[in-house]
Amino acid sequence: MRRWLDMVASRQLPRRIALDAGMHALAGLADMLPRMKGRMRSCRLLEDVPYARHGRATLRLDVLQPVRAGPHPVLIYLHGGGFAIGSKRTHRAIAAAYAAQGYLVFNVDYRLAPQYPFPAALEDACDAWLWALDHAAEYEGDAQRMGLCGESAGANLALAVTLACCTPRPEAFAAPLFKRGARPALALLYCGFLQTSEPERYQRAGASAFAAGIAADAARSYLGKFAKHPDAAHALADPLCVIEAMTQTPDLPPLFIAAGLADPVAADSQRLEQTLQRLHSPCMAHYYPGETHAFHVMFWREQAIKCWRDSFAFLQQHLPVGV
Repeated sequence: MRRWLDMVASRQLPRRIALDAGMHALAGLADMLPRMKGRMRSCRLLEDVPYARHGRATLRLDVLQPVRAGPHPVLIYLHGGGFAIGSKRTHRAIAAAYAAQGYLVFNVDYRLAPQYPFPAALEDACDAWLWALDHAAEYEGDAQRMGLCGESAGANLALAVTLACCTPRPEAFAAPLFKRGARPALALLYCGFLQTSEPERYQRAGASAFAAGIAADAARSYLGKFAKHPDAAHALADPLCVIEAMTQTPDLPPLFIAAGLADPVAADSQRLEQTLQRLHSPCMAHYYPGETHAFHVMFWREQAIKCWRDSFAFLQQHLPVGV
């Protein structure tokens, strides 16, 4: 209840608060499903581990540690929700899916807009990466074999952290990652909302007016007055545009790109794939006919099952368990 009172106090839109409450209710129901119970039996859950502090805000993550002996490859999971809703709790089922495969998963909460606009969420994601490097071994994780994953806004953050790790950046919160010299083994990007700015691009024939409105809300709450015309200080809110501006092959890890073809933001994934191909940077893209945004969380659907199989195959190729 306190979470939603805080959202009211920060002037969140009522429909966002209702959607966030619904997501948390569904997460509670998911815990009772036999498949989820089986996944959770394969790992140990450590909740609310502090990883950073900003002002009065203590940032926390959950650890899902496989019960089998380590060292385990590590995945940092960044949830979606338009930078404004969702939490590590709403996305525990996704984190558990990776943990059941043998990955040590750090399932991250980050500060939400509009109370905490850009770059707060990205600052937190960068802090989570650095914390994981320092603490993975405490949970039988291999800090030399770490990857990032996220969906929607979480995919945006995962791609931005990957850029911060692999390319020199001027932002004070990003520079320490490149200096640290720890490069992700891969990044998994599902249904990526990879360019936050200029949400009016969704207002076109064939695009959902509802989805266009959600994108516009997310851009305004995250970027404020810079939603339509971002400046250089907001570049990493649009990691796709940063990569599109490159002229030489970047030192990026292999990227897994997944999107439903009925997803209004599928064009972001397609643009990323095309740019990486132009730059001769490794990627594997999968598109799923008829599927809309975040379809992969509906684990029972045929295309969602295929998406998970595709992503697990990618993980085994680039960040295998048991090596």
